[in-house]
Amino acid sequence: MRPALDERRTYAPRSRQERFIVPLIAAAVVRAIGDHAVNGGRALDVGCGGQPFRALLEASGMAYAAMDTQAQPGRPVDALAAIDGRLPSDIGWERAFDLIICTEVLEHVADWPAAWANLACLLRPGGRLIVTCPFVYPLHEQPFDFFRPTSHALRAHAERAGLEVLALERLGSAGEAIATLLAASSPVPRRPGPTAALAAAALRPLCKLAFRIAQRVARSRLIELRGEVYLANFAVLGKPANPPKDPLAP
Repeated sequence: MRPALDERRTYAPRSRQERFIVPLIAAAVVRAIGDHAVNGGRALDVGCGGQPFRALLEASGMAYAAMDTQAQPGRPVDALAAIDGRLPSDIGWERAFDLIICTEVLEHVADWPAAWANLACLLRPGGRLIVTCPFVYPLHEQPFDFFRPTSHALRAHAERAGLEVLALERLGSAGEAIATLLAASSPVPRRPGPTAALAAAALRPLCKLAFRIAQRVARSRLIELRGEVYLANFAVLGKPANPPKDPLAP
């Protein structure tokens, strides 16, 4: 049973470790909704939580449907279900959706093949799926935190589910990833005793200073810290309007 969660209703940072990843994800998703919303179409928010993108989707002329494993106070959910489980039949799934968003959800989903198959099934031919999930980020919502996929993993699972990769981005620089990890860390004594306690206390200001330095580097217009490290994955996927015929089909 998942614990009751106070999910965000707006995509704004609520802690130092969210200072970079949350605005990056929000900007990418808002841009993608602007590019792919269908006036008069149907949108599904998978793992909707506090439904931070509902107002934008409805303002874009889309009929909004919410799906999650639990409802938040004041946020009605159309279908209580897990995306890697059996899909319910109570909100007209058979008509499928023009746009599906699944933001910061898939890292909490244990059965990825089932989840991707369901997402592809729920998407109408020609529809779009917007996905985000972290790559470098602290554990959260434990024990329901299973994956930190690479962009290559997203591509492989999407294509295996019959979806086309329309956009695939790595959000956040190496400097922003380092700053995020520093913000989520704090020195503690390895063993009891005053010496270890004093050493940990002395190191805490240095860790805060290291975070400020990493933050300045991440925001600098003069230099950039590069490396094969980044914060989050962002993808826009499409379901072919005319899927290829199975060569083994009669």
